[in-house]
Amino acid sequence: MTNHQNSLILHLTNKLRKLSDKTYLFLASFWTILTLYLSLISARQAAKFNVWDIVGVDKLGHLVFYTIFAFLWCMALARSRTSKKNILIFSISFGVFMEICQLYLFNGRSFELYDILANIMGSFVGVILFKIFIN
Repeated sequence: MTNHQNSLILHLTNKLRKLSDKTYLFLASFWTILTLYLSLISARQAAKFNVWDIVGVDKLGHLVFYTIFAFLWCMALARSRTSKKNILIFSISFGVFMEICQLYLFNGRSFELYDILANIMGSFVGVILFKIFIN
């Protein structure tokens, strides 16, 4: 990495650390509700977004959503001594639960193992990013 890239990462890390726990708790809660909503809306409503029309891009979306999900919860609970392992378990469980709900809610959405895999990978990436840049 160049000095400029290192400086940019350090600057971003310092900015992330300055936000309060309450701010991160709000952001994590908001992101959880947004994830819940987007996971459980009907297929017809989801099609209106037209964001994931390209095959495979939806898996990237899952990965990014759960990376942010896990990272925000790590930030929200950083000072509470909550184990990152517990946050990881929560994030993964939430992602699996959302897929199971899609299977049983009859909303036109489908259960996909690859979505679960992308959610799990995103959860790990979020916790790892937290450990690298913040912890």
